[in-house]
Amino acid sequence: MYIPDHFRMPPADVPVFLNEAHTGTLVSVAPSGRPVASFLPWAFIDGDTLTSHIGRINEQGSHHGEALVILMGDDAYVPETWMKPGAAASWVYETVHLYGTLTIHDDPGWIKKSWADMMARFSDKTLADYDDDWLDRQTRASLGVEFRITEIQAKSKLAQNRSSEEIASIASHVTVGCPHLAERMQTVSGPHAEARETRVRNAVPYATLEEGTQ
Repeated sequence: MYIPDHFRMPPADVPVFLNEAHTGTLVSVAPSGRPVASFLPWAFIDGDTLTSHIGRINEQGSHHGEALVILMGDDAYVPETWMKPGAAASWVYETVHLYGTLTIHDDPGWIKKSWADMMARFSDKTLADYDDDWLDRQTRASLGVEFRITEIQAKSKLAQNRSSEEIASIASHVTVGCPHLAERMQTVSGPHAEARETRVRNAVPYATLEEGTQ
């Protein structure tokens, strides 16, 4: 993923983003070279592994090896009217791309364990609340998905390249429909722009530099 340095998600924010992410798109490549994708819920195991499940008839059930999981955070359109004259309309968003190794599991015990992990994260029920025969039927129709993370690329494109005044303007509009994204702009982009503007104000004028070298 293309990530300019000023749009790179702060490292301390990446684990928080991962913990808050519930769903993501698994992308793998068929032997023919054709990319295939499935939107899935995920359970996080031991910090470096995602688990989920797919229907047995899903084409990705035959895929193994290198794959990608795309996690999307909030996003919002930014019209040019929210910025200074001459600016182009843009978008603010956060996303994390996880690169890793995909393994598909056919073992009923593994599949049920992945369901238990998923339920522990999203539900107030457990496998014990379901009939064994029903669980066995569901297991026969499913495959387990294990994705072991090898690389994380995280992007927070939150108008860091705009002025602090423009960032405040964008955040004030975004907060109406997406308060969390507006908060992220205030905590990530605001300080970034203010620090840049302070460096510019404190910089030695070019004319002074010229005088000092003569």
